[in-house]
Amino acid sequence: MDACLKSSTLWAHFKQLHLTENMRVRLAGNNSTAAELAAFSEILLQVGEGRHEVDRSIDRDFVKIPQDMSIENNDDDREESEDEEIRPGAVPRGLKKIIDVMYADINDPDIAMDDYFVNRTILTTTNTLVHRIKEAVSKRLSGDSRVYLSIDKVDDDNEEYFFKQEVLHSININGIPPH
Repeated sequence: MDACLKSSTLWAHFKQLHLTENMRVRLAGNNSTAAELAAFSEILLQVGEGRHEVDRSIDRDFVKIPQDMSIENNDDDREESEDEEIRPGAVPRGLKKIIDVMYADINDPDIAMDDYFVNRTILTTTNTLVHRIKEAVSKRLSGDSRVYLSIDKVDDDNEEYFFKQEVLHSININGIPPH
């Protein structure tokens, strides 16, 4: 606790500012986007303040997600080949449905690819699942694919014994493709 800002001798000189305007809403490209962002921001605020509706049929701590912000995943949509368990390299069926909705028009020639991926995000809890999603979305792209390989060699041959290849291959860092 001694390392926090409020414990600092400089705290008395800080000026506390309160945010009053949602800049994402203000800078939205059009009124429709601004309205969506404002509605989403309001729901997040309600959840944070404990004012949002909960689904008491499940538990008092479960937030009820608005219908227009959820993706229905009926068992009818399920492919027979998908297992209940998540196999290594497989995309879970609920996630497959999300990918279907989020990237439905991925091969539409009229869409500007520069903005297409920037405006779509699927958040996950692990890098492993991120790589599965990237692979699943990549398979949907039309056209030729390219594979770029990394190198398994250190610059200085004297340092070769410090870095075992198995260890280097197991490293999985955010923002860097797997080896």
